[in-house]
Amino acid sequence: MDRTELRERRRIYLRAVVHSAGLKSMAALAKELGITQATLTNIQNATRSASRDLIEKIERLAPKIEDGSILGAQALSRGEGVDLGAQLKEAYRERLQELQSSEERTSKNVREVAKSFDSMGSDDVFIFVSAIRQPFEMDPDETILKPAILNAIRRKSFFIYLRPTREYLKRLDYFVDIESEFENFKATLFSGLSKEEKDAYSSHLVLIQAEHVALFVVPDFKWDIFYSDRIDVPQKALAGALVAAGTDPSSSGADIRIPLSVASTKRVLFEVARAIWKVNAGRRGHGKVPNKVVRRLMESAELATKQKIKDVP
Repeated sequence: MDRTELRERRRIYLRAVVHSAGLKSMAALAKELGITQATLTNIQNATRSASRDLIEKIERLAPKIEDGSILGAQALSRGEGVDLGAQLKEAYRERLQELQSSEERTSKNVREVAKSFDSMGSDDVFIFVSAIRQPFEMDPDETILKPAILNAIRRKSFFIYLRPTREYLKRLDYFVDIESEFENFKATLFSGLSKEEKDAYSSHLVLIQAEHVALFVVPDFKWDIFYSDRIDVPQKALAGALVAAGTDPSSSGADIRIPLSVASTKRVLFEVARAIWKVNAGRRGHGKVPNKVVRRLMESAELATKQKIKDVP
């Protein structure tokens, strides 16, 4: 690897470290590491290399950024006789470092979602989909989204959580009790309501556990759909995904929130509406999504995709 390429790779790496460690600048990173800013600049510019001890200190400071060997002296000799697997892993690691350097913090994601919840009104629908990733709002310590959800429900909005069955999760070697997690969340959310209010709002917050949902194939992604007659697009829905990126199973990687394209939104809406319709048909009482909500979702999904939900096995 020549010095020009090494300088660029080190710059990307150290920028990702600064972000992951919650620091403001390279000067703050140097101070945190106990070295001068000039030393850190020289390492970045490849005029000197970091010691093994310094690399380990950087890796401990920002564990999500993975391997810091790009800062070591051996990095100059990389690239000679490297096999395909090593080359791909290196390329993916560099891309992940770039993603981590621009990764949105969970707190920012939460604030943005809370604002969207605050904008929901009567008959608006929010749908969360993931095989194994917990919604932010179901973290017991979360305090921003819960009141926003309750206020939206009081305005007659609907919240639907589409998650796998217990049997499906076992096949993924994932043993969290999603049903209990949801019931605890619902109990916390409704704890201050009267019995009459709980009965009135119960069908506005529903867990749907399904087996065959195409989106579950990528288990550690999250999808969300906002559906409303006030969303001025033919499918009346806007969707987003929280993409889990990473090549090392021992590292959490980066979580990047992105809006979905129109084509992807239509397909996601169709798959979600089909799953909700199939499970909801056999339900009764408070565990059932109101028929009018399911019907609206189905009509929009079928119009958007020009495909009938009931015709798809």
